[in-house]
Amino acid sequence: MKRPLASLALLCLCLVFAAPALAAQAGKPLEDKPAPTLDRVTVISVQAEGNDSIGARLATRLKERFNESNLFALNDDEQKDVPKFKLLLTTAPEFPGRPAVGSVYGVCWVFSQGKDYLGFLLAREVGTVNSEDLEALVNKLVERTDGITAKYSSLLK
Repeated sequence: MKRPLASLALLCLCLVFAAPALAAQAGKPLEDKPAPTLDRVTVISVQAEGNDSIGARLATRLKERFNESNLFALNDDEQKDVPKFKLLLTTAPEFPGRPAVGSVYGVCWVFSQGKDYLGFLLAREVGTVNSEDLEALVNKLVERTDGITAKYSSLLK
C-alpha cells in the first residue's frame, strides 16, 4: 500500500515542477513553415548519352527530379570547378528494330573533386526499362543517388 502512494506522490511532485514549463510551451504558436531537417545539399551532375527516345526521357526526367529536390543542386556546367557527384547515364534501344519497346541503360556514380581531376567510381548499375516503368526507375535512381551521396559525403570535405 505504501508503494502505490509513494509513486503517486512522486508523480504529483513531478507534475508540479513540470507544469510551468508545459504552460510556457503551450502558449507558443506552431510554425507555419517547419525548418528543414537535413542540412545537406549535394551538388550533382547528370551526363547522358544515347540515341533512343526512352533513354532521352529517362535522362530528362532524372534532371527534372534532381532539380525539384531539396537534397540536390543540379549543376551540369563543367566549367565550374567544384567538387560534385556525377551520374553518368548511357542508354540504347533494347531491340534496334523496335526502339519504342524498351531501352537498356547503364548508370555509373562518380565523384569528381574538380575539373581536371580523375573521378572516383562509387557504384554502377545496368538494366532495362520500358515506358511504363520509367517513373519507377527514376524514383529508384534518385533514392540510390541519395544513399550513395550520404555514404560518401566525407569526400566533399
